[in-house]
Amino acid sequence: MRRFAILALLAGLACLGGCNLVDQTTFGGKPQKPPPDLLTQALRPGSTLPLVTIVFNGGEVAYAQQLRTAVQMAEVRKPDAQYDLVTVVSAKGDPSDQVKAARAGESDAIAVADEMGELGVDPARMHMAARTDPNVGARELRIYVH
Repeated sequence: MRRFAILALLAGLACLGGCNLVDQTTFGGKPQKPPPDLLTQALRPGSTLPLVTIVFNGGEVAYAQQLRTAVQMAEVRKPDAQYDLVTVVSAKGDPSDQVKAARAGESDAIAVADEMGELGVDPARMHMAARTDPNVGARELRIYVH
């Protein structure tokens, strides 16, 4: 009985010699590489896309998870990454209103920088700036990585 089982196994293995593995290419062309998302594009050297944009349009803004994911991805790709935290306020209206908005944005940037510090980013690698933009309605914090 044992001898018969061994012969059957050998015969079965001989039949498998002409078989191919079934995979995605068996039924069609090669799978397409997915297009890069904005986060991946923001992490490319020389990118002008922000890693994260947080819009402060009144009330509490839930950005912690998005920030955590983005910072972790950036740190994995470039452990010595430098971060620019840029407060962007509307260029419309009175200059004194722009200054008030920039001061509020400074508080936002400090809170976000503190959170980034809790994620392990050295404060020496974070740089803050502010600017105006005529296309911005609500105050924004844009985080760029380089």
